[in-house]
Amino acid sequence: MNITVEDVTPTRKTLVVTVPAQEINAEEKTVLGDISQSVRLPGFRPGKAPADMVKRRYAKEIGEELSRKVTSVAYEFAVKESKLTIFSAVNVEGDPIASGKEAVLKITVDVQPEFTLPEYKGLPISVPTSEVTDADVEEAITELRQQRADYAVVERAVAKGDFVRLNYTGTIDGKLITEIAPDKPIFGTQHGTWEEAGSEQAPGVRAIIDGIIGMKAGDKKDVTHAFAADFEVPALAGKTASYALEVLEVREKRPAALDETFLKGLQCESVDQLKERVRDDLKSRKTQEAQAAGREQVVKALNAAVDFPLPESAIESETQNLLRDFIEQQMRAGVAQEAFESRKDELFKGAKEGAAGRVKLMLILLKIAEKEGVKVDNEDLHRRIMQEAMMSRQRPEQIVKRLQEDRGLLAQMQRAILHAKTLDFVVAQAKVTPAPAA
Repeated sequence: MNITVEDVTPTRKTLVVTVPAQEINAEEKTVLGDISQSVRLPGFRPGKAPADMVKRRYAKEIGEELSRKVTSVAYEFAVKESKLTIFSAVNVEGDPIASGKEAVLKITVDVQPEFTLPEYKGLPISVPTSEVTDADVEEAITELRQQRADYAVVERAVAKGDFVRLNYTGTIDGKLITEIAPDKPIFGTQHGTWEEAGSEQAPGVRAIIDGIIGMKAGDKKDVTHAFAADFEVPALAGKTASYALEVLEVREKRPAALDETFLKGLQCESVDQLKERVRDDLKSRKTQEAQAAGREQVVKALNAAVDFPLPESAIESETQNLLRDFIEQQMRAGVAQEAFESRKDELFKGAKEGAAGRVKLMLILLKIAEKEGVKVDNEDLHRRIMQEAMMSRQRPEQIVKRLQEDRGLLAQMQRAILHAKTLDFVVAQAKVTPAPAA
């Protein structure tokens, strides 16, 4: 066999392999012998049928296996002789492979790009402190009490932060908003709805949310609201609405008391135990936030420090992975499949940009791992399997079995572990300064 290498792009090559007729004949003889040992023909014991008879009866199977074998041998020869570091095989085309004939195969591959590693030790990063103060603990306990608050009916006037049950009807120039914008009832008419008085995060009509302050149960009141010129509902944009309000009930939010019942609900025996648990949780959360911030800054620094061409097949594959993950996540959140159709070009563009960054980082980390001798061992695999088992609520042996059956999935897991270990190595080498307090 002989080979020539044709450049397609800096990261894509076509390996043109010429396979002589005598080598194809030799491979065919091997294939014919293997098949003869496994087939059964009437009147002959396995392996004893005449070769010509086997060849006629199983011509299709012999041809397919010969093609597969010659292509495989040609690929291995091309990789070895070209001395290229193959990232992935993209396509194989060429002459039909048949006995007695020379074959020319064109094997298109993506190769790992050549580049010089940037300086990756001592990268400057700024991360938030993981120190937990007494004030942090008190704030967290206050939040816990707010989460377990009671909502008591009160007879007084509405104050900011109260929860109010009310009716309201909106009109514009005497016409009901429910007729003007029937698909947006929140801006038209509501009966027995709840609003948090004065809330800055409430999605409703600002004039209603603020207007109920000072009212009491049974009170009625009219308020006006001017919709912005660029309001999300075109039928209401730039128009002024009048709302008739009627307060039905006022409830005051009362944080849970820091008493025995509250502590028991959190499986704590004392306030001191609660504080200690909260402190540990905050410490763990802040540590994770600091680690995430460090990783994010290192990723940005590495990607910005060097530029090189990326394998097209890697970007294509990663783009599809990102799109699939995003769509699955959105559909789990209740977004309909049809919602993605109108945005498919935008989503594809965003996914491709994200994929390029991820592929670039992967190649940089791969080269750092090679230089620093970062390896994936059995303990790393065991830890990852246990993590996935906990996250997916499967038994570890189920995941192990799947990895044994799918070597590609195992290789994918090993790559992910290697990248994570290498990134952690670079973060550990970084020069860290505390981030300024928010």
